[in-house]
Amino acid sequence: MRLLGWTILIFLIAAVIKIDLQEGTIPLTNFYEEPCTEIMEYETVRVKIREHDTIYSLFAATPSAAAIPQSERLALFFTYNPHLQNQRLIPGEEVLIPVKQINRCEK
Repeated sequence: MRLLGWTILIFLIAAVIKIDLQEGTIPLTNFYEEPCTEIMEYETVRVKIREHDTIYSLFAATPSAAAIPQSERLALFFTYNPHLQNQRLIPGEEVLIPVKQINRCEK
């Protein structure tokens, strides 16, 4: 009977140690800083369109400070200038050209 009691006690202690090692004694306490949600914004430049300008000539005239891929820059161009989706560039109109990526951290 004593042997059975010691065996149950050893298994009970082993189970408590296992649970403590896996979940911790204070599982809800946060000892670490919460990770931030990275928000990517872009700095833009306002450009006035001239005769015979294309989107790519505007990109060449205002080079990007960081390496923004051409396809992403084109998508951003149409995000900032949605009225140009199905329209050609009109001389004298001002458009926004994405130039530089700005990363912000929001908690």
